[in-house]
Amino acid sequence: MLETNRYQEYDTWAWLYNQTMGPEYSQQQLQPLEILLLPKLPQSAKILDLCCGTGNLTQLLIRKGYNVTGLDGSEAMLAYASVNAPQGEFILGDARTFELNSSFDAVISTSASLNHLMSIEDLKQVFGQVYTALKENGLFLFDLNHPTQMAKWWRGGIAEGEIESNYAWAIVSKYHQQDNTGYFKVILFRPSKNHRTVFGYLRGLLYKLLSLRILTRFRLRLLARFSQWEKNWPSTEMTYDVRGYSCSEIQSTLEAVGFTDVEIRTLDGSPHVDDNHSAYFICRKPDRSKISH
Repeated sequence: MLETNRYQEYDTWAWLYNQTMGPEYSQQQLQPLEILLLPKLPQSAKILDLCCGTGNLTQLLIRKGYNVTGLDGSEAMLAYASVNAPQGEFILGDARTFELNSSFDAVISTSASLNHLMSIEDLKQVFGQVYTALKENGLFLFDLNHPTQMAKWWRGGIAEGEIESNYAWAIVSKYHQQDNTGYFKVILFRPSKNHRTVFGYLRGLLYKLLSLRILTRFRLRLLARFSQWEKNWPSTEMTYDVRGYSCSEIQSTLEAVGFTDVEIRTLDGSPHVDDNHSAYFICRKPDRSKISH
């Protein structure tokens, strides 16, 4: 969604993301918005959803009465977004170089989308564009995966995945502490044409059982060996590079751009960020009339 030469890779992921992660992640990301951001906004506030993907969160915010514009670099993602959120406005653009006037009450970027930026210079560019797009006193909220969290959880194994009757998917994530870079790999399995499988016959019962939290470990182990179980389900792999940024590095970069009142929170609004969850940042574009000289 961010690097120009990677847009096509995100286009490839769009179908699966729209089927699975988009709807699920949007429900999860609504919680921190309701705690950290939405109570501070006026009714019918104008919000920019940066790296909006397939527009699922955009639609949830529209239903709450907000005027939402989504921006993403993937044309295929935005094609789904226009269907998922028909009342939204969508813009195809790069998060580092988009140009919008200062008309937004808030800008959000969720699901650790900004970890796809591979340098602090690129991230600073994004912050600068967001700063310009905000009204004075406007708010910017986003989340990032941070190094201690990634070192703990991104260890090269399957992190999540699902099995359906006509497709299965898994995500493998890996982090390198020595240079704060990593990747996540999306693996999509689709059955060969006209091939029927045990998962097709038993879809209802099996998927219901495998979706239970108590069986998560079993489901992930099964996915790790899925190509052995289902030899007629060829796989496609999509790999996306990411970078981990420390909270202090992000805070200093936000302040260098001009943002003030930078707060760092957890998913539930706690100031105690740990290695189990991503970090949420909320900051403000100051009102110049109130800045003392």
